Parts: sequence; structure tokens; C-alpha cells
Amino acid sequence: MKRTLSFLLCLLLAACNLPEQPAASAPQAWFDMPLPDTVFYPPNPCHLIAHGASPNGIAAFEISVNGAAASNEAPSDSNATLATLDTNCPTLAPGKNILEVRAQDNAGGWSDSAQTIVFLAQGDSLTATPPPLSTETPAAAYTAIPTLTATLPPSTSTATPPPRPTGGVTVERVSTNLVYLGDSSCGTQEVAILARATAPNGIKVVVLFYRFATDNSSSEFQSLGMKSIGGDLYEATLNPTSLLGGVPFEQATLQYQVVVQQNDGDTSIRTPVLADIVVQACGRVTVSCSSFTEQRACIANGCNWVEIPGVVPIYECRSP
Repeated sequence: MKRTLSFLLCLLLAACNLPEQPAASAPQAWFDMPLPDTVFYPPNPCHLIAHGASPNGIAAFEISVNGAAASNEAPSDSNATLATLDTNCPTLAPGKNILEVRAQDNAGGWSDSAQTIVFLAQGDSLTATPPPLSTETPAAAYTAIPTLTATLPPSTSTATPPPRPTGGVTVERVSTNLVYLGDSSCGTQEVAILARATAPNGIKVVVLFYRFATDNSSSEFQSLGMKSIGGDLYEATLNPTSLLGGVPFEQATLQYQVVVQQNDGDTSIRTPVLADIVVQACGRVTVSCSSFTEQRACIANGCNWVEIPGVVPIYECRSP
């Protein structure tokens, strides 16, 4: 009897000292697109690509907009350890939107949420105003000067309401007037643009429109939401090498315009289209579509962004 009790006691002590089993790796999720601070203009769609990874496979993706769950979708292969979600964005609200994605594996575990911020312009009115062609000559307008006469004020005084504030936007500073494209050995590859904006009806979003113009051609206007840095100041940084994905020209002018969208949708507050930044190539000029690895740069250079079907979709930039 004593031997039996001793044996059981040894088994209990051994069980208490068993090594802990390794914890399963938690699933992970991340966004590929849309990129942070992207601005979408109806009816252009918002396209969403996200990935989830787990040794247990990915069972579902949950997409949230501004803290509220908007959709729950299963990947095409739930047994794959790396799964892709390729779909349209959920319905966005005008202005700033916080998109979040998290992935659930087949064991029921959830990943932490990944986040990206995008902006939805209200209506079709938020557009850049193209500058006139160099051959255009603005017509002079002459206004007759009225004859001024003194008028005695009325005997009874009336209160005059104060003028309504109109708001405005100005470019306060650009960090450089010469930015290099391609190799970093020539000099700075980024330019920061600082704007000051006010609006009587409140500001929903401040957008920087930009394009690259050479002697004989220009790209379409692209856009980037400017970040508030305190007070009425907004800032955006452009890196032409990253935006274009290559070196498609020897020299170009960076044309840009700052547009304010008020809370009521008005976009009349804007700067003129400015053209005081030179983009200079540093290194060999490359114009092959295959050199562009980002969708926006591919399309901006007149190429086609093509999806190659597969378990994990692959995208390439190809000649039209």
C-alpha cells in the first residue's frame, strides 16, 4: 500500500514539472492598399487589398470603418498560411475615414487590427484647376472708374453687421525649389509644402493636387491629403522618385495646387496652380512600364496595372 501511494505521489510531482507547451503563433494582418492619406473622388472606386498570415490558416477577414464593423469575408483558400483579401472598400463617409482590418485563423484566434486612413471627397467638385497653356495670353479686362460723389450720412444711425469671414489658403513655404529624381547622390529627393488654411464653415480636408509637366507633355493631376500640424497649418511631403517609380524624364516642373473642402462641401477656397519647383533627373532615364512597381505611378505614366491570377495575386505594370 505504501509503495502504491509513493508511486502515485511521484507521478503527481512529475506532472507538475512538465515543460509548458509552446503557444501557437498569433495571426497577423496588414494593408497593402489603399495607402495612408489617399483621397478618393466619386465615382472612382476605393480598392482594398489586405493580407493575413497564420500557421493555422486564415478563416476570415473583418473590415471596420471608423470603429464600426462593416464586412466579414472569407479568403479563397482558408487552409493557406498566407491569405489575400482583394475587394472594394466598404461605404465611406465624406471626409476622413479610418479603415481597420483584422484576421481570424482556423483556431479562432484574432490578430491585432491594422489601420490606414483615407479621405473621401464630397461630390465631384474637388478638382484641380489646370493652368493655362504657355501659348495662351489672358485677355485684358478694363473696368470704367465710377464718378465718386460725397453722400451725407442719414440722420438716424443704423448698425452695420460685421463682414462675414471668407477664409483663405496660402502656401507659406516649400522646403526646396530643386528636387532630384532617381539616384540619391545628387541631392534631396523630397520636397515639403506648408500651407495655411482657414474656412468660415470649418475644414473637412485640405488636399494637395500635383502633376509633373515637361516641355511637351504633362501627367494627370494626382492628389494627397495634407496633414494638420497644429493651428491653421497643413503640410504634405512629395518624393517624386517614389511617386513615379522610375526616371521617366530629364527635367520637369512640379505643378501643384492646394484645395480646401469645407464641412458643407464647398471647395472654392484654393490657391492658383503654382509651378516653382524643378524636378531634375539624377541617373539614367528609364521609361519602361515594367520599372514602375506602384499602381499610381504606373497609371500616371500611361501604363496598365495588370493583375496576374494565382493563389496570391501578383500585379505588374505593363505597356498598353
